[in-house]
Amino acid sequence: MKKIKPKLKYIIIAVLFICLCAINSSYSYYKLTKENKNALTLNGVELTYTITSDSLENRKIQVPSGSKQTVTMNITSNNEKDTEYEVYYQIMEALSQEEKEKISVVCYENISESLPTGEITPNGTKTIIVEIENNSTSPVTIELGCQGGLIGRELVLEQGNKIPVTIAIRELVEMIKPEAVLDNIQSTYVSSPTGIDFSQTSSDTNGKGLYILHGTENDANPIMYYRGDVKNNNVKFANFCWKIVRTTETGGVKLIYNGSPNNNGQCTAWGSSSMLSDSVFNTNDNDNAYVGYMYGTAGSSTYEETHKNTNDSTIKTVIDEWYSRNMTEYTDQLEDTVWCNDRSISPFDSGTGAGADYTDYGARYRLMINKIPTLECVNENDRFTVSSENGNGALTYPIALLTADEIAYAGIIDGRENKNNYYLDNADLWWTMSPNYFYSYDARVYFLNTTDSLSYSSSSNSVGVRPSISLKKGTKVESGEGTVENPYVILE
Repeated sequence: MKKIKPKLKYIIIAVLFICLCAINSSYSYYKLTKENKNALTLNGVELTYTITSDSLENRKIQVPSGSKQTVTMNITSNNEKDTEYEVYYQIMEALSQEEKEKISVVCYENISESLPTGEITPNGTKTIIVEIENNSTSPVTIELGCQGGLIGRELVLEQGNKIPVTIAIRELVEMIKPEAVLDNIQSTYVSSPTGIDFSQTSSDTNGKGLYILHGTENDANPIMYYRGDVKNNNVKFANFCWKIVRTTETGGVKLIYNGSPNNNGQCTAWGSSSMLSDSVFNTNDNDNAYVGYMYGTAGSSTYEETHKNTNDSTIKTVIDEWYSRNMTEYTDQLEDTVWCNDRSISPFDSGTGAGADYTDYGARYRLMINKIPTLECVNENDRFTVSSENGNGALTYPIALLTADEIAYAGIIDGRENKNNYYLDNADLWWTMSPNYFYSYDARVYFLNTTDSLSYSSSSNSVGVRPSISLKKGTKVESGEGTVENPYVILE
C-alpha cells in the first residue's frame, strides 16, 4: 500500500478541520442558550430579544387548574439586522403525558396583533397575545421565551414547544360587551351626571358608543344599544351587510339591513343601495287600520276589529317576499324576538283607534311629547312574532322593522335634526314599524327623514325599506372587527 506523504497528510487534516469548523459554525446559528431571564442569544451570531409583559414574572405565569389566562407580551429585537423569531412555551412541572395534553397554549390569529413566529426589524417590537388553558388536575407554571435566527436559514426550535395559531371563534355579545357603559351615569361621551338626555340628539356629550339600558344591568341578559357616531357595529351575515342596533332581553342581537358587501367584502353601501327598495306602508291611508303592520277591517266601529291581525300590510309583503328568496336557509340562526307595531292609544287622546276617528298612538306621545323612548310593547296584539308563545304568532318569518323608539335610543328625536353623525344615517328616508296618528282620513307612520329626524308620513307614501332581523343568543363571530372595511363575519 502506497504511503501518504507527510506534507499531503497535513493538508488533508487541515481541510477536514476547516470543514468541521464550518459545520459547527453553521449549527451555532441555531443553537439557543440563555443569556438572562428576558433575553436569548445565538452562539456565533449574537441575537437577543427582550420579552416584556404585565402578566409575566421572569417570563413565567402560574395557571390554576380549570382556568384560562391570557398573556399579552411584547417581543423586542435588540439586533442590528432583520431576523426571524419564534416564541415558544415550556411547562415547568414534571407531568405525565396525559396531563400535559390537557394544557393548551394557543395564539388566535384574529385577536393577536402579531403571530408567534415571523420576521422582525432591528429594534422592532411584536405584540403577541396567547391564551393558556389548564384542564389538568394541578396548577402549572408556563414559561414563555423567544429564539431567533438569520433570515433565509431554517429556524429550528431547540427547546420548548411551538405555539399553534388558529382562528378564535367568539360569541358576538361577548365581543362587544366590554365597551358597554350604563346610560344613566356620566361617562366618556356623556357629560351629564344623570346620563343620556333623550330629549336631545346623540353627540360627543350626549351618547356615542354602546350603552347598557339602565334597569336591565342585573338581568340575565342586559340590553345594550348602540348610539350616535358608531364605527364598529357592522356585520356580514347571510351574504348581506347589517348594523347592530341592540341586544334583546333573551340575549339575541338585533340588526338592521345595510345592503350587500362590495367586491372587497366591505359594508360601504349608502343611500338606496342600503335598502331593499321603496314601498308604501299600506296602499290605503283613509282608516286607522292602515297604521298596522297587519290590519283588520277598515270602516269598523271597534278598535278590536280595526286592528285585528288579518291582512298583511304592503310593506310586510315586500319584506316577506325578500326573506323567502334570500334568507330561509338561515332561519335556524335567527331568534323569534318581538317586533312591536305599537297601536296603543296615547294617554292624552280620547280617540277610539277605529274607523276614521282621530287618534294619537303611543309612540307619538312618548317621542314627541314625553321624549322618553321604551322597548316595552304593551299590547300582546302588537307583539309580532312567529310563535304565539312569546307574542301574537302572526308573522310568517322572523323579520320586520325597527320601532321609532329603537331609533330614538340610537340618537334621533322627533322633529329635530341631528346635525351630528350617527350610525343609522344613510342619506335616505325609510319606514319604522311605529304608528304616529290618524287624522282627517290620513293614517300616519313614523319614518326616518333625510333631515336626520323622526318624522311621519301617510301610509300610502312610498318610503325606503330597511328590514331588521335578530341573531340568536350565542351567535359566534368567525372574523372581523366590526368596521365597514372589516365587518364582523358571522359563523354560519
